[in-house]
Amino acid sequence: VGWWWRQAGRAGALLRAVARLRRHRAWLGPGGYTWAAGEWRAGSAADVLARANAEDVAARIWEYGIEPVETAPKVDPYAGNTISLDPVKVISMAGGQTFSAPRGLAFAPDGSLFAADSRNNRIVHLDANGLYLNSWGGYANVLDGPAPEGLFNEPWGVAVGPDGLVYVTDTWNHRVQKFTGDGQFLEMWGYFGQDINTNSFWGPRGIAVDDLNRIYVADTGNKRISIFLPDGQLVAQFGTPGMGTGQLDEPVGIAVAPNGNVYVADTWNRRVQVFQPDSETGTVYSSISQWDVRAWFGQSLENKPFLALDTAGNVYLTDPEGYRIIELSPEGETIRVWGDYSTTSDGLGLASAVAIDAEGHIWVSDAANHRILRYTLP
Repeated sequence: VGWWWRQAGRAGALLRAVARLRRHRAWLGPGGYTWAAGEWRAGSAADVLARANAEDVAARIWEYGIEPVETAPKVDPYAGNTISLDPVKVISMAGGQTFSAPRGLAFAPDGSLFAADSRNNRIVHLDANGLYLNSWGGYANVLDGPAPEGLFNEPWGVAVGPDGLVYVTDTWNHRVQKFTGDGQFLEMWGYFGQDINTNSFWGPRGIAVDDLNRIYVADTGNKRISIFLPDGQLVAQFGTPGMGTGQLDEPVGIAVAPNGNVYVADTWNRRVQVFQPDSETGTVYSSISQWDVRAWFGQSLENKPFLALDTAGNVYLTDPEGYRIIELSPEGETIRVWGDYSTTSDGLGLASAVAIDAEGHIWVSDAANHRILRYTLP
C-alpha cells in the first residue's frame, strides 16, 4: 500500500509541476521566452521564473523516468497445475509442402482433420492419423480487386458441419467460404465493413458449426459473433465492443456445446464468456458465465487464442505467446496446463488452435514452428 501512495504522490507532484509551467507560459504570452540553440531571451523577472520552473519540470520528468519501480514477484497462477507433456505425433509437411503458420483445426464426422494452413493460403485435409489426403486454395487479395472463389488471404478458421461440409474464415478477404469435403467450392458470403445486422466482417477468425448446421463466426475486428444458416443468411448477432458482461473485445476462438451454449475466447478482456440462447427463438444470446484467463497479455496480430470443448465439457484454450495449452473444467476451474517455449517438439513456438478427436487426443497447431502436434493426456 505504501508503494502505491508513493507513486501517487510522485505522479501528483509531476502533474503540479507541469501545470505550473503551463500557467507561466500563459502569463508570459507567446513571445515572452524562447528556447533556441541553447539560448534564452529573458524579458523580465517572470521569464527567469518561467525558465526555473521549466527546468524543474524537466528534472522531475528525468527523475521519475529513471527511478526503479518496485514490483511484486510474478506468480504464475497455473504453476501448480502445470505438467510436462510431449507430443506423440508431429506433422510439419502435407502434400509435399511445409506448413506455414497453420491456424484453425477441425475434425469431420468421419474422423479426418482439416487445417487452415494460413500463410500457404490453403486448406489441408488429413486422415485420422495425420496422413495427407488433399488440399486446396491459393492466394487472392480483395484489395487487388474481386478475389475469386476458392482462393484465400490468410484463412485462420475452419469448421466442419454434421453433413461434412467445410466452412472457412478467409480472414483478410473478410468473408466465409463453403466447400465440400474434397474441396469443391459451393458458395461464399461477406465483405469488409462494420455494418450491424449484415454480412460485413472485419478480419473474422474463429468459426464453428452446431448440430443444427448453423455457422458461428467470430467477427474479431467488429467485436461480435455472427450466426448464419448454411446459405449465408444472417440469423443472429451478439456482442458489442466493451468490457462489460456480454460485451467483447477481440473475440477469436469459438465453440458450441451440444446444449447450444457458445464459448468465446474474449481475447483482450482476457476471459472466456459463455453465452446461452433464449428458449423461444434461439437467436437472442445472453452471457451466463465468464472466467478470467491469466494469459493473452499481448495485443499482437499473432496472439489470437482458439478454444475447443471435449465430450465431458472441459474447455481447452491456447495461450499463443505463453506457449502453452490450458485445460479448464466446465465450471472454469483449472485442470492442467502444459507447454513451454521451444523450437523443437518438446515445446511450442506459438500455440495457435486446438481440436480434440473422437479418441480424446489433443491436436494443436504451432504457427511459429509451422507444424501440427498431437498429444495424449495422461
